[in-house]
Amino acid sequence: MAKMDKNDRAGLERSKSNLAGDDLSGADLDGIDLSSGILMSTNFTGTSLKNSKFVGAKLITADFTNAKLSQADFTRADLNQAKFIKADLSEANLQEADAMGAIFGGAKLVGANFSKAKLVESIFIDADLTGANLQEANLQGRYTREGSYSRGANFNRSILKGADLRGADCHGVDMVDTDLSEADLSGVDMGEADLRGANLTGANLTGANLSSANLQRAILVGTNFKGANLVETKLKKTDLSQALNLAPKEVAQAFIDEKTRVPDYLEVTWVDDEVFECKARPSQEA
Repeated sequence: MAKMDKNDRAGLERSKSNLAGDDLSGADLDGIDLSSGILMSTNFTGTSLKNSKFVGAKLITADFTNAKLSQADFTRADLNQAKFIKADLSEANLQEADAMGAIFGGAKLVGANFSKAKLVESIFIDADLTGANLQEANLQGRYTREGSYSRGANFNRSILKGADLRGADCHGVDMVDTDLSEADLSGVDMGEADLRGANLTGANLTGANLSSANLQRAILVGTNFKGANLVETKLKKTDLSQALNLAPKEVAQAFIDEKTRVPDYLEVTWVDDEVFECKARPSQEA
């Protein structure tokens, strides 16, 4: 049987139920429709797939490293452990996709849609998700076979500027040195999240759960904490002086130290090295 031409769009579309493990690297397949295809472990390294369709496709462990996937449609696709390292997924649609354990390291995901996607244990280190939609996405950790609980998705050093994470489950996510400026995190569960050094300038944390989260060294200029849960939140050596709507009762439940700077509308009095009181200044409202 003759080997199929990897640039033959029509032929590949007809054979999409039997492309598992095939080598389609470097091909020009812009606009191809492989929806519902069987593409486990298929090699798409460096392939041009702009405006392509993979709706409902099985792409477990597929390799899209350096692929061009702008405006591609992966709605409800199975992307477990797939690789998108340094791929261009600008404005791609991954709504309701199952991308558990997928690797998006260094990928361009500007304006991508991850709403309701499963991103448990996914890796986004150094990725650009400016303006991405992650509403109701599942980013939390999971219980392993060994009985331990894994960390959530890893966004260390990534860019999430202006991203929308409303309704997402971010419990235990890693966002060390991540740019979350102007991001909407209102009502998000970020319990135990690692946000050390994250840039939260202008971010909306209204009603967010930050219990046991680590915000040490975070940039919190104009960050809105109205109604946020700060129980055992780590804020030692953190500059809160320009944060908005911090409630005294919430700060009182956080971990701070004498190097923590609070806004002018709050007053912290140290009883001893470990115990402090926090209240609103008489002349201002918290």
